[in-house]
Amino acid sequence: MIENMRKYTGLMAVVFILLAAGFLFTMNDISGSGGGGMGSGPTILEANGRILDQQEYRRMGDSTLKLASEAGLHAYVNFLIVPDAAQMQQAMQLMQYGYPNYYVTMGRNLKADDFNRFISNRIIIQQAMQSMGVSASDEEINKAIMSSSSFATEGKFDNTKYASFVEKRVGRLGMTEKNLREIVHESLCLNKIIQIVGGGLIAPRQAAQDLLEAQMQSVTISRVIFDRDDYVEQENPSEEEIKAYWDVHQDAYKTEEQRRINYILLTLPPKTQVNSSPTALPENATDEQKQAHADAEKARLSAEAQLKAKLAADRTKAARDIQKEIDQISQEIYDSEEEKLPLDLEAILTKRKHNLSKTVLFARSDVPKELSSLALRGNFNRGKTIADFIFGHSTSSQDAYDLVSDALPVGEHGWIIFTLEESVEPALLGYDAARAKARAQLVSENGSKKVKEAALAALNTTRDLIDSGKSFDEALTEQGLKSLPLGPFGISNRETQSKDPSFRLLHQKASGLNTGEISETIDENDRSLFFKLISREVPDTEESKQRIESAINNSQNQMMLIAFLNWLHQQYDQADVKGLAVDEQ
Repeated sequence: MIENMRKYTGLMAVVFILLAAGFLFTMNDISGSGGGGMGSGPTILEANGRILDQQEYRRMGDSTLKLASEAGLHAYVNFLIVPDAAQMQQAMQLMQYGYPNYYVTMGRNLKADDFNRFISNRIIIQQAMQSMGVSASDEEINKAIMSSSSFATEGKFDNTKYASFVEKRVGRLGMTEKNLREIVHESLCLNKIIQIVGGGLIAPRQAAQDLLEAQMQSVTISRVIFDRDDYVEQENPSEEEIKAYWDVHQDAYKTEEQRRINYILLTLPPKTQVNSSPTALPENATDEQKQAHADAEKARLSAEAQLKAKLAADRTKAARDIQKEIDQISQEIYDSEEEKLPLDLEAILTKRKHNLSKTVLFARSDVPKELSSLALRGNFNRGKTIADFIFGHSTSSQDAYDLVSDALPVGEHGWIIFTLEESVEPALLGYDAARAKARAQLVSENGSKKVKEAALAALNTTRDLIDSGKSFDEALTEQGLKSLPLGPFGISNRETQSKDPSFRLLHQKASGLNTGEISETIDENDRSLFFKLISREVPDTEESKQRIESAINNSQNQMMLIAFLNWLHQQYDQADVKGLAVDEQ
């Protein structure tokens, strides 16, 4: 049965790529039927016969994207702005790790074409709502809003939070609560159209079953490994070779980029440790002394517990105060920008009785200790450092407000906001300064090339010897090679990781082979290898059968999404999108 997988390679690739993203469009999305867009200004965009002026273009595009993102309608944004299925998969996966949507994560890298696509797709959906008779009731809209995490406190709908959002944020975007409800309505209708366009598709049962069985199987392999370090150690390039390599690659050897920032850091001091010591009790203590000691110990422990509780409560309040203060600073920066005032962060902080910290120029490898010691918190920032934000911040804008970071959570309760004050671009290094790096890179590349060549040559020789009648082991012995067994192991068998960190890749490669076959060479950073598949087993349990049924259902959902995306892209291609926003690209 596993061997039949190869018959479904194309279909399974598509289904498997999107399977990891999950069927995420069924969130509490919320959107609109849209107006006519018949403003008095010049035409900025035309799509499917709909004409938009500058005001309508902004309202239908950037304003809606901001409002939908802040309202938590991330799937709605993704479906209408993401250009292809591959980037849709990435955007959906990023949502699982705390990245909101394609519009937010791409930020200033978005181009006019991205906004044109979003607006045109909105027009397509709005027209499809009319032609298909798709709508959503006020009750559905209310339910979607009340179930949105953007308006919830401790998992429950917070009417005060929602009212504050409508009053303070929606108006700043030039929108109204009616616009928000229209976007909610449009989002709900989008979900229904997805089901109409892609519903009724039946996933090939055998392909889904073969795919899951390939993942579930347990395999045993015998590996022939070539270590890259063995070939790197043999490299000793001449001065002429190093110089020639540097001549070709000298653009790669530069000084480090340097940046200088100003910042405000609000944080709490280390926790106060409370540890009182008990009094000693004499060995020959009387009953009265023992009772007095016990009473004193009880009182000590009670006082210690009360003090710890008070300190914890005070610390929690101080953390809330820091959160409120950083929010207020952010709001004052935003208000200053809205009022079109020159940015003066130091004045804002001085008014709020804070000091502005300033750095000298520094490189990524030499971040000031007071900054490099800050640990970012939160799922969104997992795996990142403060240097990633400092050196990842765009310097292309001349607007000082674009050089201000978001408030970043650091430490246990701290927050930091920084502004980019100066940036020094990397400069080319001369040969003498770059020689050591050029030599190391040349040695590395030569070692990588030769280990790949050695593995491929050994594989071809092994196959030739097997064709001549020798066994796998005999073919290796004749070449002075040895094989290392691994298994049986499954794709999720973490115990195998200590024996081979690439066990998942090896399992994946083995799943497409017949027992006794030899793999192609596998080239990794530190080695190249090939292996023989010794055996494999597929579990025949009730749990495995249930997993297969679940996989088939999921694949049908993914097929529905693929069908919808194909339909939407076809509609976009036929929409005859044109206008200044297109022509000026």
